Amino acid sequence: MITCISLISFSLVWSGPNDPLSNFLVYSLDWTHDKNRIVSASQDGRLIVWNALTSQKTHAIKLPCAWVMTCAFSPGGQSVACGGLDSVCSVFNLSSPTDKDGNIPVSRMLSGHKGYVSSCQYVPDEDNYLITSSGEQTCVLWDTTTGLRTSVFGGEFQSGHTADVLR
Repeated sequence: MITCISLISFSLVWSGPNDPLSNFLVYSLDWTHDKNRIVSASQDGRLIVWNALTSQKTHAIKLPCAWVMTCAFSPGGQSVACGGLDSVCSVFNLSSPTDKDGNIPVSRMLSGHKGYVSSCQYVPDEDNYLITSSGEQTCVLWDTTTGLRTSVFGGEFQSGHTADVLR
């Protein structure tokens, strides 16, 4: 399982041996289209955006739920999304002003899954559309500007999945 080895190496090399956050598992990561930045999601309850050329953190986003399983960069690289055991996909605009504690606020909460969010991915070349998969046997296409579902795949339809949709 090469992906797991890459994630572990990524966490240890970029967090550093004296970083207290290096003890948490990195569950997911994604690259920007231009390959200059990486977003990682970890059990420490943060999304971290990295400069891939310098290995420096550019954003550390405190999450509403620490149990995150997936993350994604928008095609234009201006937003990141994540989801996990809270059954919600949270979207953050990286250009948003930070609050008094230095945190970027959630710009959109995509709610509607009845099970955990196992995967999220932006539609290629479409910053405003995101698809999520869930432990409730569905995939949902979202309009991130309105927060509304545009399509649901599976679930109550007999031709849908009969087990959790993972990645």
